[in-house]
Parts: sequence; C-alpha cells; structure tokens
Amino acid sequence: MKTNIGISKIDTKKEIRSDGNFNQITLFKVDDTINLEELKNYCSEVKPDYQHGYFQILVFFKKADAARFPDNPVTGMYLEDEDLKNIKATYTINNINGYSKLDYYEKNSLESLTQSIEIN
Repeated sequence: MKTNIGISKIDTKKEIRSDGNFNQITLFKVDDTINLEELKNYCSEVKPDYQHGYFQILVFFKKADAARFPDNPVTGMYLEDEDLKNIKATYTINNINGYSKLDYYEKNSLESLTQSIEIN
C-alpha cells in the first residue's frame, strides 16, 4: 500500500524523444509538514510505477497553484526563480542507466542546499 499522506498528484506531461522513447514529468503538491524521510519513502514505493520511458521526473511543489510544467524540455527542468521558490523536491529516474535520485530542499530549490538521496 502506498503511503501518500500529504502528497497529491496534479498532472503529467509526456514528451516523445527522437529515438522513439519518451521523457515524462509528473507534478505533485506536498503539505508543508512533509519531511525528507516521508518523501524518500514515497519515492521508493512509487518507483515501480515509473519504470517506463527514458527519464521520469517527479516534481513536488509546495503549493498546487504554483505547480506548472517547465517552459523548456522536461529534462531541462526549471530556471525561473518563481518556480524554484515553490519546489520542495525533485525525484529523477533514468530507466536506461539506473540513476534514481531524490533532491530534497529544506525550504525550496532556490534558497536551500540540495540534499540528494539515492532511491533503490
């Protein structure tokens, strides 16, 4: 059973790659009280749901109304300060080489140091 207390899915966007595979980004809203351990556990539990495609990127926003897809390609991620101020964590999975890492930010991705955790 997936524990998703304080986490709600907002939307998903898929981009077809030139090699025929795809990259996908999924936006979530997380409660203010969520901590690194809870996000790490959540990502471990949902990882099997994101085993298709090339890149799977899960972005956890602090406010639902601030959640949006990046203007540039999915793998280019976010560049605008306004977006970065609202991102609590980003989980990136590369299904080709096995890369699976959660980047967590105490405050947000603009003002906090990245705490990176590998997800097995």
